[in-house]
Amino acid sequence: MYTNQSFIIVILLVAIISAVLFSFLVTTNTIIPLLPPYNNIITNIIFQQPSSNRIEDSTEDVKLISIYSTKILPVVRDYHDIISASVNKIDDGNKMILTMDLAGDANRNEKYETVYLWLIYYTSNLHGRNQQQHQQFYTVIIPNFPSDSNFENKNGWYLTIFNNTDSSYTLPLSKISDMPKNKVQVFVDPIFIGNLQSFNYVVSTMVRVNSTYLNKPPDYLVDSAPDGNELFWVKWFS
Repeated sequence: MYTNQSFIIVILLVAIISAVLFSFLVTTNTIIPLLPPYNNIITNIIFQQPSSNRIEDSTEDVKLISIYSTKILPVVRDYHDIISASVNKIDDGNKMILTMDLAGDANRNEKYETVYLWLIYYTSNLHGRNQQQHQQFYTVIIPNFPSDSNFENKNGWYLTIFNNTDSSYTLPLSKISDMPKNKVQVFVDPIFIGNLQSFNYVVSTMVRVNSTYLNKPPDYLVDSAPDGNELFWVKWFS
């Protein structure tokens, strides 16, 4: 039998999931043509070519690109600036490390929610009488809520993974520890992204300033990698 405390915990958890993730449940069909060419950012999890798993980004290229109309203008910080992104395997082969190198310490996030996103995607050819391509999308969502924000019942770092193709969560929203200095880094079991042997990815940094209207996209795109994908990210949330 559930106690009153258990009901409160469940309600709070549902509220957090809804607030953070509702705006990431999007239809992918209309924005697929905007994705970068695969050969520019292909990542092989086998890592026979160690240099092929990294995306480099220009430094000091952060800027506020409005996604949702608001009069609040956040200050762009160094921890919004992506320097590079990479995928590596742990020695035992059972986990991947997703890393964004940043120009500043993201643990110093102030006032507003900052979200670090990985969009992982691949296209596979289905063989047989009716040959067709199968496209799969996963979003790795890493939000941070600073202690001085107005987001009630939320503080610190969280991680969740959403299967955009099947509209389901493969990893529920989970509280995680602070990040290494000047990095956002998470350990992911490949089972949460379909045990892919190879995939492509793009990354971005976003900010939500309005803590009142949560069932909407983030308010600003601040940086993305590789460069030149701003239109894709805006369309992704439109």
